[in-house]
Amino acid sequence: MLRRSEARSDRHNGTRPAEQHAAHEPDGALPGLPEEEEAEAAEDGNSDEGLQTGYPGGADEWEEIFACPLSIRFTQDKIHPFFYRRGPIVNVLPKIRAVPSRSDGDEVLDLVPPFAPIHCLQKGDDLWSMDNRRLYALQLTAMDLWPRRCRVRCLRRERLPRHKFKTQYRKFNTTSSGRCIDVCTRYQQFDTWSWYERALEIEGYSLSRRLGSMLCIFEAAPVLGALLFRSGLTGFESRRPLVLGFLLAFGVDFLRQQVPVFERALSDLQVRAIMDGEALQMTSWWKKEGEEPCGVCPAQLAATMAVALVLLLPYILGVARDKVRSSLLSCWFGIAFMLTLQLASVGWKLWSRGRSAAAVPLGGAKEEAEEVEEDERTSGSRGEANREDTEDKAAAAATAAGS
Repeated sequence: MLRRSEARSDRHNGTRPAEQHAAHEPDGALPGLPEEEEAEAAEDGNSDEGLQTGYPGGADEWEEIFACPLSIRFTQDKIHPFFYRRGPIVNVLPKIRAVPSRSDGDEVLDLVPPFAPIHCLQKGDDLWSMDNRRLYALQLTAMDLWPRRCRVRCLRRERLPRHKFKTQYRKFNTTSSGRCIDVCTRYQQFDTWSWYERALEIEGYSLSRRLGSMLCIFEAAPVLGALLFRSGLTGFESRRPLVLGFLLAFGVDFLRQQVPVFERALSDLQVRAIMDGEALQMTSWWKKEGEEPCGVCPAQLAATMAVALVLLLPYILGVARDKVRSSLLSCWFGIAFMLTLQLASVGWKLWSRGRSAAAVPLGGAKEEAEEVEEDERTSGSRGEANREDTEDKAAAAATAAGS
């Protein structure tokens, strides 16, 4: 009877049991989110209070900079797919605006998100984000605009705030050097995100399409030449150059499909060149309609021209006239020499970059945090020692006064 009367009074008040239960939930609680992950979401600073998002140290302790969101690293291996008080992360992406701007004479896009700037720790040349969900949303938007370069306003400092050390230190648990992150809940995996793998996929597809178009031309040209051979328009003494050219083009096409490591290496160079702003702007004859214009890195251009030179060699050697063949061979060797120098310089640059600019592991950031903890312990022990000395001096003075 008591329960029935309570339910009747609820109906008279116009509130349902579910609404009444929701009223007792804390503001901003995520549905189905465990208490530990909910607390972590609250500490991640995804609220609307500007610079007061979980870092009450004041804006003067953080330096405001502009950085590419793709160059900032994650400090965690896993994030929840929901923003605290904002719903799913994917629902926030349409609200991130891209504003054209200029940086050092180059055109860039400033990303203006609906949330406050992300906070980053700097270790060497690397930035480590303390707001991983925001960084994930910004990287998704930047990859939607790829290959155009983007930047975002963020706040940076070199050490963790002392008042946030204990709560933020446990975030340093990435095992992928901050390049990859899992979007998941406790019982479900939604996505595994790596902007680098996504960029490799895009550039690999673009390179494969260009190489495929070029090889298709070299495979069709011998067939057309064989049909016109008896007319004397080809300028060859026999059909041998046509057969060799067709087999060579077919072999190169088969090799690149069976061994994709070469295309992946060239795609890696292309991604690095776009990030560094070193891509060369070429003609747009191979660009699809609706795509953004993009450049080509010197290594990819040199490799494409080298493949074209190798495919042209049988036709040059098969020219009937000696003077024409000699002139074409001279041009071929000159271009091949320049391409060899270009590829050698690219290889040397990659080798030196691999030795001098190796990726900084997350342990470096952890060492920085451990230094802060050690400083706190040292200062605490020093303060305790000073208090003990003061108490000893006071006791000695009291003893001397009593005697």
